[in-house]
Order: sequence, then C-alpha cells, then structure tokens
Amino acid sequence: MDRLKNLLLKHVDNFLNNLASFSDAVIILFDSSGKIIDYTRSLERLIGTEESLAGRNLREFVVDNAVEKLVVTEDSKVKIGLADNTSVIHLVTGFVMKIDDEYRILFGEKIGLTAGNMLESMSKITDELVDLSRELSKKNRELQRANTEIERLMNCDPLTGLANRREFMRKLDEAISDYSSSGIPLSIIMADIDNFKKINDSKGHPEGDKVLKLFSEILQSVTSPRRTVVRYGGEEFIVMLPDLAGAEAAQIAEDIRETLECASRKALGFSVTASFGVTSFESGDTKSTLLKRVDDALYSAKKGGKNLVKTV
Repeated sequence: MDRLKNLLLKHVDNFLNNLASFSDAVIILFDSSGKIIDYTRSLERLIGTEESLAGRNLREFVVDNAVEKLVVTEDSKVKIGLADNTSVIHLVTGFVMKIDDEYRILFGEKIGLTAGNMLESMSKITDELVDLSRELSKKNRELQRANTEIERLMNCDPLTGLANRREFMRKLDEAISDYSSSGIPLSIIMADIDNFKKINDSKGHPEGDKVLKLFSEILQSVTSPRRTVVRYGGEEFIVMLPDLAGAEAAQIAEDIRETLECASRKALGFSVTASFGVTSFESGDTKSTLLKRVDDALYSAKKGGKNLVKTV
C-alpha cells in the first residue's frame, strides 16, 4: 500500500489529468466555508463557463439540499446536484472527504443531464450497487463456508468423524511445543481393535464399520477441549492427553478397554476387545521417538495376549 501511495504521489499530476480526460471526473478542493481552492477542468465544463471558478463559493452552484452534503466527512458517499447557467441540473455522485479541519475534497462522476433522467439514473445505479453488494456478501459467505468445510474434510476421518493422522500430527507438534515451554504433561494412548480382520471377514464390512463407530464414540467420551481422539489408520486409534501423566493415562486406557468389551455385547451382539499401548513424553523426546515408544507398548499388549493395556 505504501508503494502504491508513493507512486501515485510521484505522478499525481498525470494521474489527475488522465482521470479527468478519460472519466470526466469532477474533483474539487474547497475550504470549510465552501470557497473553491482548486478543481479539475471538468467542473468548468459541467457548470458551463470558461471563467476561473477559483475563489468562488461552491454553494453558488449547488441545488436542492446538496449544500448540507458538502459538510459530510469520513469518506461518506454523496449525491450532489450542480446547476449550470442554463439551469440544467447535473448530478455528481461520489465522495466528500475531509482532508483536515480546513479543507474538503469532492470527488465524483457526472451522471445524467436533466433533473428527470438524473434521478432515474441515480436510482438505477443505486439499486444495482445494492444488488451487487448483496450478491458479493452472499458469495463471500458461501466461500467461507466452503473453505471451512474443505478444511474440516482434510482433517477429518469420514467414517467416524474423528481427527485424521494429518490433523493429529499438527496437534502433536503443538502439544510438544507446549510441553517444552511449560512442562505440561503429555501422554499418548494407542489402541488397536483385536482381530478386526476376522470381524470383517466373518460378519461383513458393514458390521466392521459399526465396530469402528462404536469404538470412536467410546474414545470420544474421554475427551476434553485439550484432548484429541484420532483414527490413526484402519483399526488403529490414538488418544492424545496433553494434561495427564502416564499413570492417569493408563487408567483411562483400562476404562476404555472395559467399556468396549461390555458395550459391544449390548450394541452389536458380540464381544469386541482392543489392545492398548501407553507412554508419556519425556525430556529429549521427539515426535518420532514418542510414537515409536507407544507403538512398542501396543505391540507388547498384542504379543501378551491382546485385550490388555501396556505402559512403556
């Protein structure tokens, strides 16, 4: 913005001359009393005179209630009727800007030739601008909603509604940063549904999806605003607990294990179990070492007979 401003200031004369030539823009500098200080030649053509208008009062050429609008400040949009010496009214629509306590600038465009078509043109333009503004606002809201939905889909597992691996990795980076700066505990639970392939093969994929959804609901029951539940991939899930130490996290894993075994019998008609690995972030850990350790804990639970919680 500063570069644009400096460039315009450097070429301000050419800018104003070209503006007046190509768009018939009316630009008038006047003081707070209405005395004209400077203006573009388009004002002389509009008023219908070749005499200098500098020093004359702009109020002499203003008709109807447009005089009141000359004192409008703060870049307010105005419609001002100017009369030439044949009493034809011209409409200038644009802005009156307050430059400082003393000076104002009227910046506008001539619309229409007579009072009748002037008002008709202005009404039409105003309606079009209102419609355009509404349409742009609508499109902007639609775009914002679309962007929000795209972002959600990129970070969400479509079956369970849980965060996906991509979102988990981002949040894990944030949690590790928080741990490094504040020492807030950070624990990870990694869970894997036991014999899930056998469930899919024997009962079908629809039943397998029901298992995944049930397990995700149970996992979400332990969440809080600071905790993240993730479908890590396939039948593997992660619960990130940035506010709990290892012993507390292990107890939560045990509660989830018991709940799944009991709830699955009631909801699905057959027992489903899961194995759990638990670990906590330690000084010197990286994201890779933390995930490797919790994966080792999960492997230990699987190797130990499944339906177990192992802490490393």
